[in-house]
Amino acid sequence: MRYFFLLTLAVLTPCARLQAQQMPTRGLVVPNNLEFISQQLEHGKGIRHNANAKGTPMLSDSWTLGRVHIQQTTYASVWLKYNLVTNQLLWRRPAGDSLELNTAQITEFSLGDSLLGKRAAFRRYLTARIEAPELRTRFFEVRYDAGHAALLRLRTKQLSSSSGNSPSLNEASPPWWTESTQYYVKRTDNTVVPVRLTEKALLEALGPEHAPELTAYAKQAKLSLKKEADVVRLITYYDTL
Repeated sequence: MRYFFLLTLAVLTPCARLQAQQMPTRGLVVPNNLEFISQQLEHGKGIRHNANAKGTPMLSDSWTLGRVHIQQTTYASVWLKYNLVTNQLLWRRPAGDSLELNTAQITEFSLGDSLLGKRAAFRRYLTARIEAPELRTRFFEVRYDAGHAALLRLRTKQLSSSSGNSPSLNEASPPWWTESTQYYVKRTDNTVVPVRLTEKALLEALGPEHAPELTAYAKQAKLSLKKEADVVRLITYYDTL
């Protein structure tokens, strides 16, 4: 699929108090019919044939209002969908058609998770030291980043199938999309490393310098470091040391 740079278009907000915003860009524009987007991209066309797959490779089935940060400008109240398989970010224009945004021009975006009633922020850490080349331009979901360290997670989806255990193709169930998560810690030296949510793994990832203080704090606060919320509390405390 060809990419494009955003054209100057007015994006009206649903709130009367908000001003209409424009998303200026350069280059080619490839408008896509909304129905075509729904039928093709949402079923993962281009990955492999899975038109009958249950679920969606998208973060959410529904269009949700989000924000897109391009260079030094943030554009609010933009209708978005995010494909966790292909990393495609789709924008629904006021006219009703959909366009794929060139994520190379985007440093951060956020959108709602309508199923959970929450918002998710995704950010690229282009200046961080990341060992895996394929992750250096990927969007990480930000779980905490309010100091020198950060807790990030990489959300992906893949197709699962039970056809391998089926005695015949006719009896095989259609594949379904399943989501997986890998957590990462951004250390104070701007290195991003994968981490499991265990006390041992987190202390190793954060380094030995403050391990005694972190161990004592986790014990005193009765943190369960298998829980993301408690890991955020630990890293928040780490930022004060």
